[in-house]
Amino acid sequence: MSIIHPLPISVAPGSGKVLKLVGITHKLTRAQTGGSYYLFEFEFGPGGGNNLHVHRHEDEVVYVLKGDIEIRLASQRLHVEKGGVAYLPKNIPHALYNPAKIPLKVLAAAIPGGMEEYFDELEAALAIGPLDDEMHNNISLKYGIEWLE
Repeated sequence: MSIIHPLPISVAPGSGKVLKLVGITHKLTRAQTGGSYYLFEFEFGPGGGNNLHVHRHEDEVVYVLKGDIEIRLASQRLHVEKGGVAYLPKNIPHALYNPAKIPLKVLAAAIPGGMEEYFDELEAALAIGPLDDEMHNNISLKYGIEWLE
């Protein structure tokens, strides 16, 4: 296996590959980072979030750009305010939630890279039509993501 040496790159504010249906913006992909990580932005409206899930392949680092985020773990909740950061190791179930009355904007890193392919596949599937739970679970499991609720 050859080692890929990434090149320096900059991403201008407001740019990156936008996945409108999934609500994700790719900032740096594993192809751009030599596989070491994937950097992305996402937003949740007030009261928005996702269900309890676990990543089998990557750790996540979540940095709050705007608003507050509540991260539900098995036995505790982490509250992270604007400018704060949370580290979520792989194999730890978690759910993300916006408890505020303003939109939440987050910059997140998945380490190692590759999770962008999951979001790309979801975006392509959603462009065809709504996903049922079985279709969503099948795509997720392909990338080591298991939805627990």
